[in-house]
Amino acid sequence: MARVPFITKPSAEPMPTGPTAPETSIDGHKLRVDLTAIALDQSNDRNAVLELFKSTLTIALDGARERFEMGRLGGLEMARLISSIHDDIITALFDYTVTHIVRAPNPTSSERIALCAVGGYGRGEMAPHSDVDLLFLIAEKKGSAFTESVTEFILYMLWDLGLKVGHSTRTADQCMKLAKEDQTILTALLDMRFVAGDDSLADELYADFRRSIQGSRGRAYIATKLEERDKRHEREGNSRYVIEPNIKEGKGGLRDLHVLYWIALYLENAKDIADPQKASDYVDMGLFDERAATRFERAADFLWRARIHLHFSAGRATETLSFDRQTVLARKLGHASGAVEEAVEKFMREYFTNAREVGALTRIACAKLEEDNAIRLPLGLDHVLGQSRRGLKGSGFILRNGRLDFEDEMQIREDPKLIMQLFNIAGRKNLDIHPDAFQAINFRRNLIDNEFRRDADISKIFQDLLLTAKAPYATLKAMNEAGVLGRYLLEFGGIVARTQFNMHHAYTVDEHSLRLVRYFHDLLTGELDDDHPLNSSIAQGFTNDERLTIYLTCLLHDTGKGKGDQCVEGAQLTRRACRRLGVSQDIIDTASWLVRRHLDMSDTAQRRDISDPDTIASFGKLMGSQARLNLLSVLTVVDIRSVGPGIWNDWKGALLRDLYQSTSRFLEGKDALAPTARAAAAREQFVEFLPGTIGTRIAPIIDDLDNSYWLNFNMADLLRHGRFFEKAVDAKTDTKVEIRRDRENDVTELWVLTRDRDRLFADLTKAIAACGATIVGARLHTGHNGRVMDVFYLQNADGLAFGRQSDQAIKMIKRRAKAAALGDIGGLSISPARASRRAGAIPVKPIVRFPDFSSDDVSIIEVIGRDRPGLLYALAKALHGLGLSVLSAHIEVVGEKAVDAFYVQGNLDTPEIQKRVRKALKQALSGTPKKEAA
Repeated sequence: MARVPFITKPSAEPMPTGPTAPETSIDGHKLRVDLTAIALDQSNDRNAVLELFKSTLTIALDGARERFEMGRLGGLEMARLISSIHDDIITALFDYTVTHIVRAPNPTSSERIALCAVGGYGRGEMAPHSDVDLLFLIAEKKGSAFTESVTEFILYMLWDLGLKVGHSTRTADQCMKLAKEDQTILTALLDMRFVAGDDSLADELYADFRRSIQGSRGRAYIATKLEERDKRHEREGNSRYVIEPNIKEGKGGLRDLHVLYWIALYLENAKDIADPQKASDYVDMGLFDERAATRFERAADFLWRARIHLHFSAGRATETLSFDRQTVLARKLGHASGAVEEAVEKFMREYFTNAREVGALTRIACAKLEEDNAIRLPLGLDHVLGQSRRGLKGSGFILRNGRLDFEDEMQIREDPKLIMQLFNIAGRKNLDIHPDAFQAINFRRNLIDNEFRRDADISKIFQDLLLTAKAPYATLKAMNEAGVLGRYLLEFGGIVARTQFNMHHAYTVDEHSLRLVRYFHDLLTGELDDDHPLNSSIAQGFTNDERLTIYLTCLLHDTGKGKGDQCVEGAQLTRRACRRLGVSQDIIDTASWLVRRHLDMSDTAQRRDISDPDTIASFGKLMGSQARLNLLSVLTVVDIRSVGPGIWNDWKGALLRDLYQSTSRFLEGKDALAPTARAAAAREQFVEFLPGTIGTRIAPIIDDLDNSYWLNFNMADLLRHGRFFEKAVDAKTDTKVEIRRDRENDVTELWVLTRDRDRLFADLTKAIAACGATIVGARLHTGHNGRVMDVFYLQNADGLAFGRQSDQAIKMIKRRAKAAALGDIGGLSISPARASRRAGAIPVKPIVRFPDFSSDDVSIIEVIGRDRPGLLYALAKALHGLGLSVLSAHIEVVGEKAVDAFYVQGNLDTPEIQKRVRKALKQALSGTPKKEAA
């Protein structure tokens, strides 16, 4: 019979056949002989055919994996090999189908069919669990029984092989029509590669497609692709430096290389590009020189190695480098020695370095495309405020396509300070920087040496940049991308691309530090007036020296990470950096002090009783002056905001504001009777605001509440409590639940009004945990006559307000909390949550500390451990077992860690007592919660 060819030599206008792959272990001739034997001897036994294909595919993929994991194949080679293995299977399957299953001895026009690869498979690159995307190209719209049978048989066999197949069946006309309407289909045609069948049918489509876009400058297509890229980046965190990046879709990932490939392939002069990852093709097009091409191929190979290992380790198609995967991949990619945190840090630093390379190289290529094809690509720094061309004449700089560039890059060698001037001018005039300028700097990065770093003129330019840039975050980020910031400020260079192996921080250390600069600038310009009126007002009153001090502190505050006590080490590095910059001694002293103390304000606000005069006095003495308090307050706010989305909330803001105001009064010398006087004033104002005789009715309650209650809540909260008191005045015990969801809050408040008793705190925490709620904050108040007013702040496992979509959950926790307050916890049990692989991958060492505290009958215990459902109950139970009564609890959840501080009745200053308490609490921190009855 006449066979439809499964692979033929290309005709005059051939379709791309994809990159050359390493030779597979599949013997195509033997496979076809074995298939023919099954057809002849076993009458096309489908199970036998399927088993043969399965074993062939499995052996080939296992052999490829062995070669890859032994280091005999690079990432790009392995991606091509996987694609080539699938080619061998699919072409053999197609040949078997049209030879032995569905025959057309004399194929008519309607029986012509070509099998084409699209998507990643079309580009000739696949990860182990990638989809196999196929286009069944037919000659006529209605097709025929033959083409339908071929398509059906092949698809069912591929599905039974366990492959994930994306497929479509279209004519050339349908493909062309859809390509004009849908950019996704157009891109699919760019990726399309002939695999098997009627090659002339595929070549006709390819020729028609090339003619349809020939001569087009590609503006609409390029704009769409870049818009898609920006939206994709936004979904993935809009940063190359998120600490759990998406290796395929994230910024600096493989998809960014694909965008470059698609744009290049669309343009007329790039129609013959064969390999999306083959840098020499881009050199031939003039997009890269040889050095950039080498960088491009190296980055692509690393990303493919990481992606392939990721698929193998997960056993499925996953693209996110989650914490649990990072620990595995770190060992796979050559970081086998040392502690897991060190291995992960080295691996992720390598990842972020390559992601940065992808960004830099994509920028270079896009600028070249823009220049050679008169295509206007989006600008960066100048896209909001516009650009100014004035002031460049005679400066050594020019504007090219709206981007700042060196007038003569050879001048850099004679005058290295031009490197710093480039970023200074870009910052002041809000200009994007031309990729050629980045390239020129990259060639001469060695000029940024000790002489450069100690040059007083260059230091002045850098300081001016910090103080005058219209968008300092963007300017410094460009410096960091160019490799300049870390080479100039060596201490900052130590944190470039440094990962933070915890679930609290969302970004690398350098990106986090740059975001502090961004938020400080937003305070200065009034962008955050609504969110932070106090700190905006403080920041806007800073002198130039104070602004410079904060900017330097933002950049240097985390430079001590990974070097022992990060605050002490960071302060020393800051002092060294500032001395080299030649700033005043006052700035040196203040910046190093801020770095040394940059965690103190948030720790005090969230882990100490700030209604206690001793706490305020101790913190006030640490500050020493109102000026330093102002600086630290602003630094603390921008530091918390820069950790990641959702970390800042109004609860933290209120605590910091109260601490600031109380400390300010202490520093002004108004602290003697301040707490008592302020509590009395708040109580009087509260009563005045209550309508009618409510104040008289609830007097028995408000008379019992002590100073800490009146000082810990603002008037709006107190008035909300007042309405609750009115309903609860006749009851010994009552509870109320309120959901608070606004811009800064997504939390449920549980209020408990009752009388103090033995084990009260433990019972309440058990009832809350048994409902499945997580306690993210708590304010406990035990007043006169044993009156208790406790406020718990609750969320669900997703970090959202508990019960936000369940009235039943709200009713349940209200009922159980009331019963627990009365001592009834019968039948309650805490179900252990399913362990999170991500959180479990991060080591958390249980810690119990006894901070110094000047009191004869009250002590502070601070504990740190892995967060879990029921942890607070376990700790409360342990404290009760030790005979310690909890007076106040300060709860904080920091990613995978719980950081809790308890004020307890009793003196714990002897080593023997501390040893006993530490042992019991560490056991509670480390233990797995068990279901238990009351």
